[in-house]
Amino acid sequence: MSTRTDEGPFANWSGLLRLKLKRDRFSLPVWILGVLAFAVCVVPAVPSLAGSADELAVMAEMMKNPAMIAMCGVSYGDTMTLGILYTQLMLVWTATLVGIMNILLVIRHTRTDEDEGRLEVIRALPTGKLSNLASVGVIMIGINVIVAVLVGITMPAFGVESIDLAGSLVYGAALGGCGLVFAVLTMVIVQLVQSARGAMGMGLTLLGVLFMVRAYGDVGSEIAALISPLGLIQRTYPYYGNHWWPVFVLVGTSAVVMVLAFVLVATRDLGEGLLPAMTGRRSHASIFLSGEWGLIWRLTRGPVIAWAATVFILAAAYGAVMPDMEDFVRSSPIYQAMFGIDATADDIVGPTVTMLVIIMTAISVIPVLTVIFNLGAEERKGRLDYVVGKSVSRVRLFVGYALLAGFVAVVMQLLIAVGFHSVAAYVMADPMSLSLTMKSAFNFGATLIGFAGLGLFLMGWAKKLTWVAWGYLAVSFLYIVIGGLLNLPRWVERLTPFGLLQRWPTETFSWWPWVGLVFGGVILAALGAVGFRRRDVIPA
Repeated sequence: MSTRTDEGPFANWSGLLRLKLKRDRFSLPVWILGVLAFAVCVVPAVPSLAGSADELAVMAEMMKNPAMIAMCGVSYGDTMTLGILYTQLMLVWTATLVGIMNILLVIRHTRTDEDEGRLEVIRALPTGKLSNLASVGVIMIGINVIVAVLVGITMPAFGVESIDLAGSLVYGAALGGCGLVFAVLTMVIVQLVQSARGAMGMGLTLLGVLFMVRAYGDVGSEIAALISPLGLIQRTYPYYGNHWWPVFVLVGTSAVVMVLAFVLVATRDLGEGLLPAMTGRRSHASIFLSGEWGLIWRLTRGPVIAWAATVFILAAAYGAVMPDMEDFVRSSPIYQAMFGIDATADDIVGPTVTMLVIIMTAISVIPVLTVIFNLGAEERKGRLDYVVGKSVSRVRLFVGYALLAGFVAVVMQLLIAVGFHSVAAYVMADPMSLSLTMKSAFNFGATLIGFAGLGLFLMGWAKKLTWVAWGYLAVSFLYIVIGGLLNLPRWVERLTPFGLLQRWPTETFSWWPWVGLVFGGVILAALGAVGFRRRDVIPA
């Protein structure tokens, strides 16, 4: 199909901009408000959690530990202040969330639109070859600027000592600059690969690699730290030096990389990638692909493997800091409140391990829902018609996705337990028992079944409301991170799957909530199968 390029490479980019903003008029504000909430919600609780000046000084010494620097970021300043403490605890992790937001949004408006045929329709109209990427670039610049400004003006509004406007503006600008870098890097990535799934895997892998480079650099190599955007933003030193030059470096780098993205998109054909596809050694499909279940695995294996590697690396990273974790938690009122730990208790290793497993389990929900919602993605692309139009049972296809989601849930919990324990046992003088981690992973594995059931139910009855599952996961994760800091009532905790379960083995195990979550997930999945069998399969 020929395209209209006679009006210039950027023709009608503003019209595409308006179309994308209208399309995402709900999701973009949700992303922005979610990032803002994560960035600032703990600020008002910092004074009461940090304790006295003496306790703050002890915490400052603990934050200089190499393991804590690798996890959180560099310690700086002559004297620890609340602003510096908050920056070290939150800046890197908030920037990681901002990076994920940028990666997903860029892929949604570029490679996903291309895979689903929408971009081909747009290019058949009087639009330029570079117009789509230009509109995406404007949107991402706008989003990151909005995040930077909102964070910068909201943090000092709480009136916390040392968290002033000047430092907060630097803090917000660092987040915006880092997010912009990941946006333009993703714009390059989508030109290299041949699918949205490949772009997502490569983008998230790059984020993980840069996080590890940052950790290595913060501990022992300033050059390595400056290579990673996550390390560079820490050199702004908010609430101490308030340096703007790292932000300017990030913005300048983004401009150069964005130009590269425009050059690449101008040289490739629509629907193709600049990197050669991995064809493998087979000239024909394996016997495994003769059934629908093999096809399901083939369609979802890329994201599943990428997330499995991410979860295992994260578990190993948590295990690496366990030798210093007990002393750190005992000296940190913030982490005591976050983990729900009594500092006077004889053993706080168990509660600490349990809390870390909860965090990793929440992350493991992502690949489980990704497998399930691939069914909707195949339906939107019109490819599901070719499957269910043949002698393939809808229920059997639906059950295939459900079984694969359950298999992924089990594998993720095993990876959490093995990755965490294998490293922790190696670095600890008094190794923890494997059963402690396995029991905790088994306990909270029920939450994965609950989320899977919710996702399957939505796919069967309300495929356009799949955002409900993602939103519920986001709310649950926020509660895990900040619920203890805000002293929320018990009934709020019960609204999340993680709050329903006892924190076994440090608390007495109760079968009823565990069985209730699993049974509820199975019932929701069964109802979803009924809905999927009855409804029409419509590409939309």
